[in-house]
Amino acid sequence: MEIKKSINLDVKKTVENSVCGNDEFHFFVDELTSDDYMPTYAGMADEKYTFDEMNDEFFRFLTDKVNNNGIYIRLVYATACEIDGEAVFELEYGESHEQFTTKELDKVLVFEFADFGVKVKDSEVTFGATVEGDCRQTPYFAEFGSDRANKSFISLENPLNKRIIEIMDAMIK
Repeated sequence: MEIKKSINLDVKKTVENSVCGNDEFHFFVDELTSDDYMPTYAGMADEKYTFDEMNDEFFRFLTDKVNNNGIYIRLVYATACEIDGEAVFELEYGESHEQFTTKELDKVLVFEFADFGVKVKDSEVTFGATVEGDCRQTPYFAEFGSDRANKSFISLENPLNKRIIEIMDAMIK
């Protein structure tokens, strides 16, 4: 399973595909600092650019950030619960919604909500998730399989993550 790819990703098409006309989709792109923290999470970027304003200026802004420290594009939003010995995940992406269930409770983390996406830096695309940060709760990007978060949350052995990676791979344009 490939977590990093060097590809010519079309940021505009991928962002448009990630929200796909769903104006209730959670904020879909963040700037990243050099250490993968998200300083504009619910900050400058989403105040300056709303869903209705995905115009040329917005995409120039993103292109500059891609070439700087990178951006994080949210592609999948998930909620979860445990029912009768199964982990049940509700996944939202683009205009789609699906339910994913697994009995492998020892390999998944049942969370209240989470989002998954890609870090885009120059021509490198890395699959991962937003992880809650330090005491200020500043989120950061962590790639699947890394040790930057709860091991079961971003583990490549996690059956949910295998499905998430398939979804994200199909959403990248």
